[in-house]
Parts: sequence; C-alpha cells; structure tokens
Amino acid sequence: MKRFTAEQLEQTASSSGYMGRQESIEFLKAMDIRMSVGHWSAGDFCDRFAPPGYHSDDPDFGTDFEAQCRRTKAAGVDAIEIHQSVFEKSLNGDLDARAIERAQSSYLAELGMTVTACNINTWTNPKFRLGGPCNPNPALRRAALDELLKGVEICRLMRIPVLSVWPGSDGADYHFQIDYKQSLDWFTDALIAVNRKCLEHGIKLGIESKPYEPRELFMIVPTAASAILVAQTVNQACGGNNCGLTIDYGHQKMEATTASTSCDLAEYAGVPVHKFDINDARQGRNDQDCMFGTLSIPESVEYLYTTFVRNYRGYYSQDQFTYREDPTRAIERSMINFANLALKAMRVMARQGELDRARCAGTGPDVLDVVSPILVG
Repeated sequence: MKRFTAEQLEQTASSSGYMGRQESIEFLKAMDIRMSVGHWSAGDFCDRFAPPGYHSDDPDFGTDFEAQCRRTKAAGVDAIEIHQSVFEKSLNGDLDARAIERAQSSYLAELGMTVTACNINTWTNPKFRLGGPCNPNPALRRAALDELLKGVEICRLMRIPVLSVWPGSDGADYHFQIDYKQSLDWFTDALIAVNRKCLEHGIKLGIESKPYEPRELFMIVPTAASAILVAQTVNQACGGNNCGLTIDYGHQKMEATTASTSCDLAEYAGVPVHKFDINDARQGRNDQDCMFGTLSIPESVEYLYTTFVRNYRGYYSQDQFTYREDPTRAIERSMINFANLALKAMRVMARQGELDRARCAGTGPDVLDVVSPILVG
C-alpha cells in the first residue's frame, strides 16, 4: 500500500505558497502525517554554561510534565513523548501510579493529547555514570534493566505503542576502558529480556543510536548499522520483528551520514523503524538539536521523501534543545517548517517517474532538473 493516495498527491500539486500555522496543522492532518514532541523539548534547558536553566529566572515557567504538555498543545501539536522518569516518585525510583492516573484523567484528557512513546533514562542518576545496561557492576546492570522494564509497564498502563532505548551512559571515554564485545553482549541480553515483555503487551521496541555524547569516545550503539545488528540479534532470539530502530536526524549528521540513508539501510536489512526524532544539526558536529529544517532544506526534503517512499506511518517526534528560545515558539516553528518541507517531499513523489528517469542518467544536473524547481520554488 502506497503512503499517499493519488488524490493526496494531486492536492499537493494544487497547493501554492507558504503554509502558516493553521494551514500546516490542517495539511499534516489531511495527509495523516503524525507529529509529536519529546516532553523535554517543551521544558527548560540547561548546560554547563547555564546550569540553573535558561528559563530559571522566570517564576511563571513551570517545569513539570503538565506544563510541558500545555506548552506543546499551545504550539499546535497534540502528541507528546515521555521518559519513564516522568512517572517515577523519584529519579529511578518507584512508579507513581497516582501521577499516571491523574495525567490520564486530568490534563491529558482535557488537552486531547496522546502519549506516543516512552523513552528510557539511565544516565541522569549518578549511579549510572559508568553505564546502564552495560555497567561493569552487575547490580547496576540489573537496576538499569529494571528501569527498562518500568518503561514497559508504563507503556502497558498508558497504552503507549513504542518503548525507545537510547543508552546515554553506555560506552567509553578512553581507549582500553571497556571490552566492547562484552558490553554489547550485556546490552543485547537486556534488550532481549525487554523485548519479550514488549511482545506480551503489543509494544514496539526501538533502539536509538548515537556516535558519542555524553560518552566522549563512543556509545555502545554508535551508528545506525550497529543498532540494526543488535535489533536483528534481539529478533532472532525472540522471534518476529518487534525490535527496530529510533532514528534521530541529528545523530545521523554526527555520524556523517544522513537520516535518509539510515532509513534505507534499515529497509534493506529488514528491520523496522518505529520512530523518527526530528531536529537539525551541522554535519560532523555535536548533537545540536536545532529546529527542524533550519540548516539544509535539500537534505530535509530528501529525508522526508525517503520516509514517505518507505511507507513510514509512525510519529515524527521533535527532539530539540532550543536553549535560549521560548520552547512553545520553537516547537511551533519546527512544526511549520516540517509541514512546508513535507509538502515539497510529496511534490517530488508526484514526479517519481521523472526522478527515476533522471536517476537512470546518473548525473547531478539531470536529477536537479527535476527536484530544484520544487526545492527552491
């Protein structure tokens, strides 16, 4: 089944001009292109230069999950992602069943918001500074596995379809620091245990790769290819194809590849993509998490085009750290940029036959003859 109907593609051909906020919201709804926001993107931001937080001088700036939901909704997006720690009584503590019930029956229902994914935090707590599922201490490896399993339980209770694992503290800062194969075995064993629980409850499991940061030398799954390899191993152990990828646009720029090639690599390997994180970054730099579509329009359009061609129907989740900006305005801007660039990607799809013929010619100018009027028009 193709991602878009002939009628939807025809509609993009008749659209003209730049879409503002309301037009963008209506366009994404009409095309069934789903957007969500990581709750952290709607919160305060801190770094080593401003540890108290860039909005810490504003007494009206709430940092709790409800305030993040309200800012997300105000930006025009009605879906949000969480970390499991949002619903823990303390960081990596017991689950807070009352907080889950209040969220579901109170402000999430009031705002008409959906929780689309649960991500796992095993790096903020200093006890995990040497790793989560790959910690050299077996007791802490077990504690990290418990965090992943708490994520499964939150997904079950809140009917969240995707559990996503980014192993932030797992990896190395120095050469000789870890036995990489041993660490990879530990990581894979943890995911096998988690995937079996996910399968019991119909929850998809995604692995998010990143080359480095916070680890300085490498993280345990530094590339999309390594995440694919782990996912294949997990699926072989569990049966089926439930374990897949979370692909972060900026992480692929850090890897000096693109999110487009990672999407196609996953397709080639037969591994599903369960979630895309959208942002922007400069090639080969740190994880900048800028607003989407602000640094390379051709690359952003090719990325969206590729996900559409591969029939991706999940959420595109804003994972951005707009430190000095109003997060509501930044979320809204990313959404509008995304919609306008998605329109361009669909216009390329509408000219697929011409693009295929140009690709057969094999030259840059032939391809640009097809896409440049769309990219710059």
